[in-house]
Amino acid sequence: MPELPDVEVYRRRLEQDARGRRVTEVHAPVTELLRETSPQGLGRRLHGRSLTDVRRHGKYLFAGFSNDDDGDKHWLVLHFGMTGHLETYHDPDDAPDHAALTLVLDNGLRATYAATRKLGMIGTVDDADAFIAAQGLGPDILGLDQSAFAELASGRRGGVKCWLMNQEVMAGLGNVYSDEALFRAGIHPKTAVSDLGDEDLQRLFTALNEVIAIAVEAEADPSRMPDDFLLPHREEGARFERCAGTVERISACGRGAFYCPGRQGETP
Repeated sequence: MPELPDVEVYRRRLEQDARGRRVTEVHAPVTELLRETSPQGLGRRLHGRSLTDVRRHGKYLFAGFSNDDDGDKHWLVLHFGMTGHLETYHDPDDAPDHAALTLVLDNGLRATYAATRKLGMIGTVDDADAFIAAQGLGPDILGLDQSAFAELASGRRGGVKCWLMNQEVMAGLGNVYSDEALFRAGIHPKTAVSDLGDEDLQRLFTALNEVIAIAVEAEADPSRMPDDFLLPHREEGARFERCAGTVERISACGRGAFYCPGRQGETP
């Protein structure tokens, strides 16, 4: 499932390739992903407008389209579900399979949201901040400093992995990168948040930011991750040097969590 690093890669891609370009065509063949709109509705809101802003909050991508005639801005909202991704290209023959939305821009560039499984969402809103609030999303992880991160832990119950993945607490992390950050910080996924001391929280905060930065630099491609990451070895029984043992799989927060007992300790 795409998480913050994936969506940040998509944000940068759209920012670099499409900002300032005008939409000339809108194609939305997969209506199951549309939320409170239709292919015709998307066309009316986006056609003829220029991409002026691209932002991300957690796992959501927002693309702002403005019109010189009226100055209004409409935000295209994308959530990538389990298998969604965003690609930009010029040659129509390079179109990805399972295209759910394609915007054709005035320089011939095409931006396509593709999804094998129809579990994401495509919509438009007039106010991105109001949408974020209505979804009950917490602050974006990359917008937190050490103090704010520690404050979010205050008075929390339950395991640390569940806490990291709770989008109402902080937006952006899912199953894979919560495991990665906990592995890097040497904290067991089922450790109670209330048992984390100041040093634990500082170490975890540092690990989160390091993991996200490295993953974005690798364009969220597991094959490009450093070998000392857990992700390339995310398989029960896998061995690698930094683990000092073998990778194990447990259930945490209703998800399969991978961790290394040699580094993160046994289940509390």
